[in-house]
Amino acid sequence: MSGAARVLLSLLIVLAAGAAAARGEMPAHDIDALLDPDSGRLEVRDVITVEGRRTIDLRIAPWLRIDRAELDGRVLHPKVVAGSWRVELPGLSGHRLDLRLRGRVPPLPEGAGRPSAGLAVSGPEGSYLPGYAAWVPWSGEGAASYRLRVRLPEPYRAVATGRFAEERIEDGYYHATFAADRPSEPPSLFAGPYEVGEGRAGGIRLRTYFHGELAGLSATYLAASAGYLERFQRQVGPYPYADFHVISAPLPVGLGFPNLTYIDRRILPLPFIRARSLAHEVLHNWWGNGVAVDYAGGNWAEGLTTYMADYALAAEAGPDKAREMRLGWLRDYAALPPDRDQALVGFTAKRHDAAQVIGYNKAAFVFHMLKAEIGGEAFSQGLRDFWRDKRFATAGWRDLRAAFERSSGRDLAWFFAQWLERVGAPRLRIETARPNGPAEDREVALTIVQDAPAYRLSVPVEIETDAGRLRETVRLEGERTTVALAVGGRPRALHLDPDHGLFRRLLPGEAPPILRDVTLSAEALTIVATDGGAADGTARRLAERLLDTPPRYGTLSDLEGAPVPALIVGLSAAVTPILDRLGLARLPEAVAGPGTARVWTARRADRAPVVVVAAADAAALEALLRPLPHYGGKSFLVFEGRRAVESGVWPSRGGPMTRRFDR
Repeated sequence: MSGAARVLLSLLIVLAAGAAAARGEMPAHDIDALLDPDSGRLEVRDVITVEGRRTIDLRIAPWLRIDRAELDGRVLHPKVVAGSWRVELPGLSGHRLDLRLRGRVPPLPEGAGRPSAGLAVSGPEGSYLPGYAAWVPWSGEGAASYRLRVRLPEPYRAVATGRFAEERIEDGYYHATFAADRPSEPPSLFAGPYEVGEGRAGGIRLRTYFHGELAGLSATYLAASAGYLERFQRQVGPYPYADFHVISAPLPVGLGFPNLTYIDRRILPLPFIRARSLAHEVLHNWWGNGVAVDYAGGNWAEGLTTYMADYALAAEAGPDKAREMRLGWLRDYAALPPDRDQALVGFTAKRHDAAQVIGYNKAAFVFHMLKAEIGGEAFSQGLRDFWRDKRFATAGWRDLRAAFERSSGRDLAWFFAQWLERVGAPRLRIETARPNGPAEDREVALTIVQDAPAYRLSVPVEIETDAGRLRETVRLEGERTTVALAVGGRPRALHLDPDHGLFRRLLPGEAPPILRDVTLSAEALTIVATDGGAADGTARRLAERLLDTPPRYGTLSDLEGAPVPALIVGLSAAVTPILDRLGLARLPEAVAGPGTARVWTARRADRAPVVVVAAADAAALEALLRPLPHYGGKSFLVFEGRRAVESGVWPSRGGPMTRRFDR
């Protein structure tokens, strides 16, 4: 799983695991489940073996009722309060708690909307029963071993977390068995009218569970999964599970669970899912599942996974792609309002885009800088050692630091303190840069300043000369650093951090406007420009999807004279007069081509950023609801229906991190 859902379940496991160990052995569950996806009917028998404790607390979904409960053959009368039942156990010896439950899983949301966190849903197109929904009674410790046998009518197929053990078809029912032999999170169960594809990656079983229209994608997903598994095993260590499954979801989700990923059926055909998102979810089986996160000290897994999957794939496509991704992270951070910034140790999950800027992007950048600081060999060895030592355990940033200190032989306390515990980022400036010395012994005198309190940084510097380009690294320890850089020819220009290799605050002029300059701002004012009717409601729904905080609606009069970010969303005919009154271009050249909707950023005379969303009609506006929120790092887009046919970022026009010298 990912984001807040992963945190919700992991907290149940991590926070109580120590206390559970003190009370006795983890419980073991022997589960039989009958599920009818059409009606949502669910029957569960769960036989729980418990020893070494006086009580066990069970969480039970509110839509389930206990038909019968026995403790060591004695009938109990459960008292479930607020979804929880405490069972008193007579003595510390082994006990057998036999529970029989039934209920109806809540139906799939209308229009395939997303269920709230922790909610199970079911329907003919698929059933989603995450473990944290408590569809199986689960102890307060959060971790246990289990064996799950599930039965459901043909033609449905089921898959669950845990080792795939067996399957068969008998008397019109599909039967499958899954097992977790070590303490694990509660089982998550998925079902649907799936066609099953199968492959192997060494000794690992691979499967796809796809809706019929996606069955043709099975071979490519199996091959991609095998490639990613082999890749990360080489980089980190053995894959921690017996299986890996890719499941198509009737819900608008993209979730990772131990040994499987559950992805919206509508986006599975998109090339970037297989080319990048799948790698991210595969790697979470090492970081986040294979090694659980100690959330008390912050979530390191999302940043490490982003760096080793998303960023590494971009880097393999070439240095320009890697630089583009790093610059995108810096642009996103530049768009983050200061009051929404936080230290990395405070990040636990992506609950909104602002959290992603820190917990994914900044954290990935920290790993990038750490690798540059200690070297690639020590970085790779530290990761392998961390995996070897913490496999199937809980770990935090402090454990990562210890692993990298051992592999590098260096004290890295200063590095982790400044990047994890401090809110913000360094702001660098060139104070002076000038050629110095006679022509035959040319050098450049450079003074770099940074805001207090100072960071310890290794700053890349590139110098253009008549003889070529020279690369140097300047070590910053305080607020002002002056160095003399020897060059082999007449200097023409100097560039500070030319490839954006440092996580820092971009200076004005380095970052052209992007959508997130507006969508992350709590002060943004939204102007709906339509002719009323259906388009008005659609425009408001789109604003709610785009903005990271609830929209503040206003009029053009409210906006005039108020230097705040603005979102102008509506129909082209109604948007144009607003642009005229604000003195903005009606249609920039980059978005003037054919399309049903256009989106672009601009700056008003007072420098406040503006996002303009102009659609040809209500249907074109409706088509933006799903795709547009995923393009926050862009400056402009052109859509044909739901498909973005053009997109990009406005070019920078010079910048303060460059100094050119007179010839």
